[in-house]
Amino acid sequence: MEAITTLTKTFEAPSSVSLAYGYVDPLADDAPGDDVVVTTRRAIGRVALVASEAASRFQRERVSHDAMSWLFAPRELFGGACAIDACLDRDACLRGVLVHGLSLDLDVAPEIVDALTAEDDDEDRTDGDEEGYGDSAEPGALRLFTAMIAAYDGFETMHAFHASFATEPAEVAGRLYCRMGAAMANARIVEGFDPSDPLVLALVSNAMADLLSMVAADPRSDLAAGLDVNIEQRFHSG
Repeated sequence: MEAITTLTKTFEAPSSVSLAYGYVDPLADDAPGDDVVVTTRRAIGRVALVASEAASRFQRERVSHDAMSWLFAPRELFGGACAIDACLDRDACLRGVLVHGLSLDLDVAPEIVDALTAEDDDEDRTDGDEEGYGDSAEPGALRLFTAMIAAYDGFETMHAFHASFATEPAEVAGRLYCRMGAAMANARIVEGFDPSDPLVLALVSNAMADLLSMVAADPRSDLAAGLDVNIEQRFHSG
């Protein structure tokens, strides 16, 4: 019997899943008593993403901690569950990605991570009210978010602009981290599009700025379908 079965259905945490399995040797043979987890390929990808980010962080920061041990240990971050189980879920996956991307404590309280995205969300709602977005936006509806990034890692300077549709800033933050890793730690993520932002003026063409202004005003237009813009500028040191 395989320990994981992949089905094309929406993930639902099975009632039999305990808060912490304990370490299970993945190189050992399957056993009749192995717990069966019914999930999806997307959910498995979430666990793989968090695992790879944990391992990359530990190597990058020379943390004397085993990534597999972190994955299998119960964490306050995930409400007492271990990452290998919890990160099948999208929200837990985002927490795990942000914890390692922002180099937070290995078992930081979930309220701290959630507060980071909540603060961005509050700022976006305020900006939206001023620009006419706030009251008109439907809860959970796709909205245009833009992000401005300026980062220096000791080897190169990167300036980047991103625009895509999402339902909340945390979704954009996770998307950016998947693409550029820790460089997105100082990203400014806002709802809508401001053509007067200095980084926008430096990186975004007039034609693209016009397009983004249109889709920000009308997210349901054909021009908005599948829109995902990334513009980067890098300068190597020395």
